[in-house]
Amino acid sequence: MKSKYIRLVEAQCHNCMRCVRACPVGAMTYIHNEPTIAAEECILCGRCYVECPHDAKSLLSELRVVEKWLAEGQQVVLSVAPSFAAVWPKLDYLVKILKKRGFAHVEETARGAAAVSRAYANLIAEGKMKNIISTSCPAINTLIEKEYGELTDMMAPVVSPIIAHGRMLKQEYPGAKVVFLSPCIAKYKEIEDARFAGAVDACLGMEEIIDWINEDVTADEASDWENFKGSIARIYPTCGGIIKTLPASDKYQYVAVDGVGRVKTLLESLRTGKIEGYFFEVNACRGSCLSGPLLSHFYHNEWFGQAHILSHIDLSRQIMPGKEPIDLKAKWQKEDIYRPIHTEEEIRNEMIAMGKTSPDKIHDCGACGYETCRKKAIAVLDGKADPKICLPEALERAQSLSNVVLENTPNGIIVFDSDLKVREMNPAARKLLSYDMVNPTGMPLEAILPNEELSAVIQKMGRKTEYLRAYYEMYNRLFEHAVVRIQNENLTVVILMDRTEEEAKEKKMTAMREETMQVTQKVIDEQMRSVQEIASLLGETTAQTKVALIRLQNAMKDENHHG
Repeated sequence: MKSKYIRLVEAQCHNCMRCVRACPVGAMTYIHNEPTIAAEECILCGRCYVECPHDAKSLLSELRVVEKWLAEGQQVVLSVAPSFAAVWPKLDYLVKILKKRGFAHVEETARGAAAVSRAYANLIAEGKMKNIISTSCPAINTLIEKEYGELTDMMAPVVSPIIAHGRMLKQEYPGAKVVFLSPCIAKYKEIEDARFAGAVDACLGMEEIIDWINEDVTADEASDWENFKGSIARIYPTCGGIIKTLPASDKYQYVAVDGVGRVKTLLESLRTGKIEGYFFEVNACRGSCLSGPLLSHFYHNEWFGQAHILSHIDLSRQIMPGKEPIDLKAKWQKEDIYRPIHTEEEIRNEMIAMGKTSPDKIHDCGACGYETCRKKAIAVLDGKADPKICLPEALERAQSLSNVVLENTPNGIIVFDSDLKVREMNPAARKLLSYDMVNPTGMPLEAILPNEELSAVIQKMGRKTEYLRAYYEMYNRLFEHAVVRIQNENLTVVILMDRTEEEAKEKKMTAMREETMQVTQKVIDEQMRSVQEIASLLGETTAQTKVALIRLQNAMKDENHHG
């Protein structure tokens, strides 16, 4: 099943395999000559979207739905994730623009984050859990449920900040539509989760809302975020931001882990059962939510300067244990996905079928999207990869094919460098030009092919292949030349097609045709003379016959008259 949240734009895909390499959970497949996301394995971390250099990934957009609600005059409330400070450090002006567009209320998601931190503080104070894994990142929540189901009892039974804030807003504005302004693709799926139904109605990506409101922006009205130092929960989108909101504890040590790869290493360690007494803040994105996939197009110098705003937050007032403002409970459950298990023999046989027959054939270069040839073989067995895609093998085959062509073609091929000196000459060219026993490398063009017209063509030619015909007395051969310029390497390739025998045959045929014409003309002339002679004889005979007939007629008339 394909993902509904991230789709391939086939017309822009270059089949570069970067998305396959970037996927940390192996959900990207490459079958039927296109990359596809296996939705059941995807955690929506968004790395394939971020890494694609060709904009060949499109995202689910709910902007039209939100616009429809606004056009209908419905009460729509927007929750703005604190990571938005990285690209828009003027909150009060942003609120003004969004209200102009029809939003009834605009609030910071940090309010929900503060409630979540209080729930974490309560768990830490209770000290009943062996380890506590934060549950504010939906991509990591999905990862644990799908691949590390036995660790769900270590996940804090607490909703994420957006679900918490959504429930608050629904409570305060009954009947309102709640929309989340997100840096994260995984949030789109989270708000559709039946466990959190009714908290949030739609998501907007930070990239698309910037484009949407851009025409209303006038920089002279902008001002800084109000009361910024008073909201410690605004530190949430930074690495270790959750931990900074929590009071010190003598029951748990605090550790922040960001990036899916690092988190997977942590989860593998937790599987051993030997780690205890830790609160782990985990995030799918390296750099936490400030590096969210829907902020990826803002990664430039200004981003670092604006993100620095978050460093000015007053961290002296941690969020202490206490009464939770709303129901923040969440239940996490094991949802192990099916992964086929292959025997060593099956993997070995597949590697042999892929051409990995010896250690020197096992390159582990990663160009196919997989770290090792073994992992690629497993992906092929899983039906996720094309066994024919292997760059080193393809290069080797191409080189081998190229050598076969060069060595066996009857046409002479000479490669000249930028100084028009021989770089390479194939066996056919050596034989045609009598260089079987001499190395022609370094010899100039005029020594090999002394022809002014050829030199002029090479000097003036562009990208188009040029052709010319010339006879060389020194070789007693007539050559058809195809001249090709290799622009990137500043090389000139001259392909020689020997037309000597063809020319000789053509001349012989021409002579034969002329001789045949002469013989034919002679025969025709002889026949014409014969016809003329016959006609002459026939004419005399006809005249004599006519005279005799006339005499006979006269004689018969006289006889009849007398009788």
